[in-house]
Amino acid sequence: MNIQKIKSLKVVRSCLLLFIAACSMQVFAQSNSAKDSELIIHVDPDSHCVVEVASSSNENNCAMLYPANNNPCKNDPECICSKKEKYITWQTSTGDSFDINFTNGSPFKRCTYSAGPNGEVRCKIKNDGDYYYEVNVEGCATNPYDPRIVVQ
Repeated sequence: MNIQKIKSLKVVRSCLLLFIAACSMQVFAQSNSAKDSELIIHVDPDSHCVVEVASSSNENNCAMLYPANNNPCKNDPECICSKKEKYITWQTSTGDSFDINFTNGSPFKRCTYSAGPNGEVRCKIKNDGDYYYEVNVEGCATNPYDPRIVVQ
């Protein structure tokens, strides 16, 4: 009977260790689920105006980070979600010069918001919040274009 109890305890201990490992991996996956974001500013080559701002990976990162009922970017296809200490990079599809202008505060502490031809703007997030910003492309007569960033 002692041998059976020892075997049962080993099985229970093994199951417990597997459960703890699975929980640890889930916590790590959730804490690391926000990735750096690379955004492409799609520009019409004739008018030099922004058509859309989209993730380079064509994935909805808000849907990956939040359950559907808590998604802060519901029905806003040009809204991206991120977390503190992650980077956001913008570049145009055509290589046009552009600048970014945050209209009411910024998620970044220090950032150069202008990119020359074939350049990019890359900034590290430091502040939580919901931020609207403008994208101005050189040569576009109808600037600005206004997507959104949510940092939680």
